[in-house]
Amino acid sequence: MHAFVIRCLSAVSICGLVLAATPVAHAASFNLTKGSPTGMSGVSPFATPVDTTTDLVFHSAGEAGGWLMSTCATDSQCTSLSLPREFGTDYTQVTLMDGTQRAYFVIVDADGTKEIATAPVTFTNSVPTLGTTSRLGIQASAGQRAWGVPDSIVTPEGLVRLYWVDNPDKGSGNFQPTGAQRKCLTTALGRKGAEQLASGKKLTPAKAKKAAKAAKKCNIPASALGASRSTESIVSATSTDTSGTSFVPDAGNRITGGYVDSDVIQAKSGDWLMLLSTGPGEPPQRLFIATSRDGLAWKVNRKPLTPSSFNALDPVAVQTGPKQWRVYYAKSPKKTPFANHQIVMSTLTR
Repeated sequence: MHAFVIRCLSAVSICGLVLAATPVAHAASFNLTKGSPTGMSGVSPFATPVDTTTDLVFHSAGEAGGWLMSTCATDSQCTSLSLPREFGTDYTQVTLMDGTQRAYFVIVDADGTKEIATAPVTFTNSVPTLGTTSRLGIQASAGQRAWGVPDSIVTPEGLVRLYWVDNPDKGSGNFQPTGAQRKCLTTALGRKGAEQLASGKKLTPAKAKKAAKAAKKCNIPASALGASRSTESIVSATSTDTSGTSFVPDAGNRITGGYVDSDVIQAKSGDWLMLLSTGPGEPPQRLFIATSRDGLAWKVNRKPLTPSSFNALDPVAVQTGPKQWRVYYAKSPKKTPFANHQIVMSTLTR
């Protein structure tokens, strides 16, 4: 999950961004079945198959905090076990050309700086162990809120490519109110007023005047109020060799317009596929699919995969057939986009 403008004006508020671009249409047709409960809570799932009927799913522990791994039988709910702190957050892994496996994850330092790191990973009876961790130099400052959630894939050439969400610091566009400021603004405007302000919707002159007065009282810069376009984008870096331990940034952005939470589900020459979600700035978040010929230039299918009746984010897929994937994603009620996340399982077909 990612932070944005104005962020969390109240404990249940909607944070205000407006998507900057309309998804680009594409001819491919995809269908995602209704998600079924897994018993897992939290966000940022990553799934890898154990066999044809069992997956390992790494995910956050939700409101409880920490990081978990669940064993999921595809015909029943999942069983969780705790993971040690060295697994970091936003875990992802690939199988390299030599058959070994390598993990990628985010390390958060004491000062809030975030960095993507990597380590070899081995499994004994489905229990993972990380080898020596090395940092990749892909960093974000403590104030850069919408950043991370890396996704890893092996290209047809055998190189590793990492995709992640980036949102460069842009002054008040990344303004993060304190808890006291959120409480102050909610008190001044009321819960509904704070939610309307944070949603980015246009205010009437009277409500805009009241919001500006409240912001001044709560020491919130006026430039952080009102509708604001998302600066979130998906970027990437490709490894210099097949070991996946050193990376060079790929030029430009992969996808812009406020899309987040990418998961490349197919890296086939001339036919790449990616699951992703819209950003949290204009709930409800919805899942989409994007296509590419080379994994660098992407088009987002105009038709969403999920309805507007709930928030859907952080998708990850396990391929189960030539044109079929088992998909896990985080789901939350429409009215509480930043809480009560449950991970569901569904099937994507092409």
